[in-house]
Amino acid sequence: MIPSTMFSASYQGGNTDLVIDKAHSVLIKVSASGVCHSDVALLSGAGLDNRTYIMGTNSAEFPSRNVFRLLESTQNSRLSRLGEGVDPHKAKLGKLYTIITLTPCVRGLMGLPAIFNSVGIGRDGGYADYVVVPQDQLVPVPEGVSIEEASMAGDAATAAYHAVHDVAGIKEGTNFKVLMFGIGGLGHLGLQYAKHYGATVYAVDIKPEARKLALELGAEAAYDLATLNELLTANKLTVDITIDFAATTQTFEFAVSALKGNGLKYPSDAKAVMVGVSEESMTFSTLEIIGSGISVLSSPYGPRSSTEAALDLFAKGVVRGHFNTEPLDKVNEVIDKLRAYEITGRTVLIPNHHH
Repeated sequence: MIPSTMFSASYQGGNTDLVIDKAHSVLIKVSASGVCHSDVALLSGAGLDNRTYIMGTNSAEFPSRNVFRLLESTQNSRLSRLGEGVDPHKAKLGKLYTIITLTPCVRGLMGLPAIFNSVGIGRDGGYADYVVVPQDQLVPVPEGVSIEEASMAGDAATAAYHAVHDVAGIKEGTNFKVLMFGIGGLGHLGLQYAKHYGATVYAVDIKPEARKLALELGAEAAYDLATLNELLTANKLTVDITIDFAATTQTFEFAVSALKGNGLKYPSDAKAVMVGVSEESMTFSTLEIIGSGISVLSSPYGPRSSTEAALDLFAKGVVRGHFNTEPLDKVNEVIDKLRAYEITGRTVLIPNHHH
């Protein structure tokens, strides 16, 4: 039976914690929602956003312009009832789905990019018992993928796969040397994608536990910042591509240093791919960037095809999600752990109706 109220954790401008509340919109019953480090940046107020909305970008979606495309589910996104106008061939009863954050139909509001009008960032997301979603945001989950990995697929895995495969160009038949910053919720997946497609990966993280995980997942080496600085200062490490899931001023400077050696040959195809979100500003010399042939590329999310590819790799066991679970009502404690860099891998929140 669907209740008349639900638990939710909302962003409200001016608050550095999520506001715990009861809401009255019930259509999708959420089973799991991953916690993203970008939530920390949003809660810092850096986005100057005064809207109020339920956060959570990993497992549920928002109403489309065609409001009749509403669905109900009983597990994560396992459909139990179809709304009027829904194609039963595309949204099947009893089937498990993950929810993608953005589609080409999403448009920005108030002059902001479209991503600020997406699930969990501007529109209600998955830090709740229930949420509304349109049919075209659903991606079927193959057999063999856990609910926890399914919740990661629509956000963390999509973003990481797109950054590695589509933006960085690490694909089957390539053998790039890659320096990867931040082996967290996205980075531990990105490392596995890069390895799967033949890259040699050097990992960087401030946490010993994350460096240990990187080596277990196949990294050639895993460095702390001081060790990396020594290598770069001595010109002992040059790579073809850097992928930055941390996005700090320091990691960007290290990325440029690791790539500039490519300028010794012409043409250079060095790439610095930015994925992480922070309040910090990155500055660079155009002479150094252009002279070294470094392309600085952003990778904010990914297309549906990236979600499907990530799910396929989960199903085949080629990539595995490293995660721990917490009840949804512990969301602020989890956010605090993210702020303190105490989480390795991904934390997945389980709504309280599953406990």
